[in-house]
Amino acid sequence: MWLLALLCLGAGLVLAPFTPWICLALWLGLYARRIHTPLTRKLGGRSSLAATLTISLLLVVAIPIAGIVALLITDAISLVKQLLDSPEAYTMFSTVVNTPEQDIHTARQALSSGADGIVDFLMSQGDRALVIARSVFGAAAKFVVGVLIMVTGMFGVLVEGKDWYRWIERHTPLTATHFARFRDAFLETGRGLWWGIVGAGFVQSIIATITYLALGVGSAFALGMLTLIFSVVPAIGTAIVWLPVAVGLFVTGQTVEAVIMFVVGGVVIGSIDNLARPWLARRGQLQLPSWVVLISMFGGIALMGGWGIVLGPLVVRLAKEALVISREAHDPATHSPASPAPVGPPVESLDVP
Repeated sequence: MWLLALLCLGAGLVLAPFTPWICLALWLGLYARRIHTPLTRKLGGRSSLAATLTISLLLVVAIPIAGIVALLITDAISLVKQLLDSPEAYTMFSTVVNTPEQDIHTARQALSSGADGIVDFLMSQGDRALVIARSVFGAAAKFVVGVLIMVTGMFGVLVEGKDWYRWIERHTPLTATHFARFRDAFLETGRGLWWGIVGAGFVQSIIATITYLALGVGSAFALGMLTLIFSVVPAIGTAIVWLPVAVGLFVTGQTVEAVIMFVVGGVVIGSIDNLARPWLARRGQLQLPSWVVLISMFGGIALMGGWGIVLGPLVVRLAKEALVISREAHDPATHSPASPAPVGPPVESLDVP
């Protein structure tokens, strides 16, 4: 038993540095079955070929999006630094809504000079790409290995996922029912984080970005990214961004635009927390209060860095399930309706509904 404990501890330490990538591989692999399963049928049952095509398609879509997000995050960080360096409140608020004249002139000149000008404008943004490259250079090797683990893990889930599940279920010290409950909690967390938190944040950031653009606010896309980031804070999160924008419009003499920003921010963007987020949360079915999710995110970031925003809620959700299972084991009469016992063959639930 001591040897078993030491070997399991060693295996855990070996896998720990790449736990986030493993979780992403499992979540993405399970959801990619929606593409992989019908593709396998069309390819005459060649599961490996279908998995390769599925992952390739996902990467083709994901890599450009990741590049755009990286650029927007860089712009958002740069904007925040400019605001922090502003010596006066007026300068700070005016910086929020004004784009530097040089950037405006460069962009207009590019758009007015046709395709060649647009290409030159995009090439001129290479310094931003250089900043991103420098910021991630130290972690580049680990990132590449992590992506490799995620991609190969997704391939394994698509091709051999059910065999993996059967092996773990057969050798885990948990009963099949309890193991299935932890499995469901794991899947629920991934689904809930996407739909209930990221999904609602995307809706808010899209509406906010369109409003910033319509009102002629400078750095509209960077402000939209900040809106997405702060949307994880319940109720007041997005106001941390759009409220200074409205104040900035007001202090720079754009009263009508300021009123529009106040109305859109308070009525439209703010109401998403009360309308869209609950609907998305029900679709995600993450059985944790928003306050607990928020604390677990920030606590995870404090303990584990950026990946803590995913691992924090996952650990808390699994801990909650463990407490419920423990309570039910000591008092079977206290059955939690929030955690129903699985019905049907456990392996089949790997086909995520």
